[in-house]
Amino acid sequence: MKKVVFGLLLNIMAASFVAGSTHQPSNGSDINAFWVKFRSAVTKGDKPAVLAMSQLPIQMGYGQSPLRTRAQFMKKYNYIFAGEVNAVKCFETAKTRVDKGKTKEFYVTCPFAQNGGGDEPFVYTFKLTRSGWRFVSFENINE
Repeated sequence: MKKVVFGLLLNIMAASFVAGSTHQPSNGSDINAFWVKFRSAVTKGDKPAVLAMSQLPIQMGYGQSPLRTRAQFMKKYNYIFAGEVNAVKCFETAKTRVDKGKTKEFYVTCPFAQNGGGDEPFVYTFKLTRSGWRFVSFENINE
């Protein structure tokens, strides 16, 4: 009897492990945990940490070439996070948003740094990859 119960427990544990290791769409807490880390890295100006949470190439929106290398990312960092947009200030209150049907993607929008209100044309997009959540795109939808 003990062998049967022990065998059943092993089978249940193995099934749970296998089920847990499949690549299921992430839940909101996964998004939130990633977002807290990403926001913190941007707030601290920790460029290497932000890059580590990104996936190259990073798409840059209409008419701009994607960022394919570390050097390109570092050169454009201020444009992405501190140019026309003040990501540090925006990220303090920004809410993550998920489009219906796109459970492996979320985004955050921000206003212009100067006027700060109204429109939020700057869009930061994140995708769930094999390596976890990653920053994949920055776009000014007004351009």
